[in-house]
Amino acid sequence: MTLDSDLFLHILQAIGLGLGVALALRLLWRFTPVRRVQASALAGALAAGAYLILRGSGIPNEETVLRVVAALGLMLAANAFLLLFDLLLWDYALGKRRHMVVPRLLVDLFNFIVLLAVALLVLRQVFNVDLSALVVTSTVVSAVIGLALQDMLGNVVAGLALQLEQPFTVNDWVYVSDQEGQVVQMNWRTLTIRTRDNHNVIIPNANVAKQEIINYSRPTSLQRLHATVGIAYRHPPVLVKEALSRATSGAEGVAADPPPEILVKDYGEFAIHYDVRYWITDYARAQQIHDAVMTRIWYELRRAGLTIPFPARDVTVRMLGDDHDARAQEQLRREIFAELRPLAVFAPLSEAQIETLVRGADLQRYTAGETLVRQGDAGDSLFVIKSGKVRVDVRSESGQVTTVAALDSGDFFGETSLLTGEPRTASVIALAETEVVVVDKADFAEVLAADTGILEGLSMALESRMRNLAEQVAAAGADADLARQPPQRAALLTRIRGFFGVQ
Repeated sequence: MTLDSDLFLHILQAIGLGLGVALALRLLWRFTPVRRVQASALAGALAAGAYLILRGSGIPNEETVLRVVAALGLMLAANAFLLLFDLLLWDYALGKRRHMVVPRLLVDLFNFIVLLAVALLVLRQVFNVDLSALVVTSTVVSAVIGLALQDMLGNVVAGLALQLEQPFTVNDWVYVSDQEGQVVQMNWRTLTIRTRDNHNVIIPNANVAKQEIINYSRPTSLQRLHATVGIAYRHPPVLVKEALSRATSGAEGVAADPPPEILVKDYGEFAIHYDVRYWITDYARAQQIHDAVMTRIWYELRRAGLTIPFPARDVTVRMLGDDHDARAQEQLRREIFAELRPLAVFAPLSEAQIETLVRGADLQRYTAGETLVRQGDAGDSLFVIKSGKVRVDVRSESGQVTTVAALDSGDFFGETSLLTGEPRTASVIALAETEVVVVDKADFAEVLAADTGILEGLSMALESRMRNLAEQVAAAGADADLARQPPQRAALLTRIRGFFGVQ
């Protein structure tokens, strides 16, 4: 059996066309992943090959099967060229080269119009369809479909308007239709946002277009939050504002610029309400940052002796003995005495002198991340860790920060500032919930006024302590200027006398 020469020629043309398309796609694959282009172009090549083979077999051009194969090949080829056009124009030329974000809805609409035009052209040229009659028929059909799908079409038009105006994009945090969340998808009909509870809320575009939209990510990520705190009437607003400002500015996640702002909001029934205004740049963590602010406020108010009052109608009945307060104070003094007595720096002091320090000592509580003392700040107090843990950081003149020690329960720091008034030589940061006993200059001055003979022992203990700290700094690998040797005992004694005004 022999093949007709025309059929054989068309088969060779089909094979050549398929090999050429495959080779071109293989070369294109080296530069960009275009699987959809490959699939559509290969299918078009197969349709073209089938068309050539059918033509070579003698089937007339008027046969329906030949027209269907030709129309299929043309549509697949048009789709392949359109996909390649999308990659070259939208993704590469505008996206990567000019950094322009083209809404996907506009790209899809452009592709739909182009494919519709190709389909009409195929109908006219391949199937000889009279398009004028089709236009009349499509007008009636469009009217019927438009009435049946007006809600869907309204969502499509609204989605197109949102894509053009771009009040938000994917990953923006927004508030719309009483829902707050992050935009995860925008399509022809709906908007999908993911709430903080990880729920996907799907909102029709028409509803979004009618609602007020709050975008927390634009024009910048800087957003202001509010916290309301009620403080007792007996505390002066100036002191309260200072404490609230310190607490807020030190909370994790709060922007340093602009600084927090504290305003008196109103005079409530039981307290003065303060509006704490602060700025953040990561709205996804807004609740966690608010928690950090409110937590810091509690600790700062507690240390400053400022009270958050209970409502007057909150009646608490407690049966306490007449000596309850005295017994509580005595128990607290015993606990503080137990913390101060073992300290090496207080070794020269007698039991009675330690008791004098205990009467004036204060208990303060810090949460994790708070700074107890800052390097370079003025100070005249000593801290003893009653519970918790802290780290000691030193900053060199070049700006290098080195952690030189981690202190635990029973450790102490700040003795140099207490005895000589020198600025803090390191920063101390709480690593966990920490409670400290604070002894300041006024308490120690009372002890020295009664017995100046302890100065020699104090200077000796301080010299030994400073020498040990210098060795720790050197062992931590800090800069040489941080590991310098401490002054001699005579110089320390002179400093202590001058600081307390003792001759």
